[in-house]
Amino acid sequence: MKFILVMQICSFALGTCDVAMERAMPFNSYHECSMSGHLNSIKVMQELGPEFTNANKTIVRHWCAKRDEI
Repeated sequence: MKFILVMQICSFALGTCDVAMERAMPFNSYHECSMSGHLNSIKVMQELGPEFTNANKTIVRHWCAKRDEI
């Protein structure tokens, strides 16, 4: 069983979320996928910057989708 990281940027100020994006490379375990989600979320927030994040009340959602065969 493999896991695919899915990430989505949301704005609480606007009450909207962008389309969820799947990462192409599968992970061998849920733990690896989850850790990658946290690390990638930090990178996205850094790229967006504090001005944008504060103005839009931005969050990055992530989850790991199970894939039986990849």
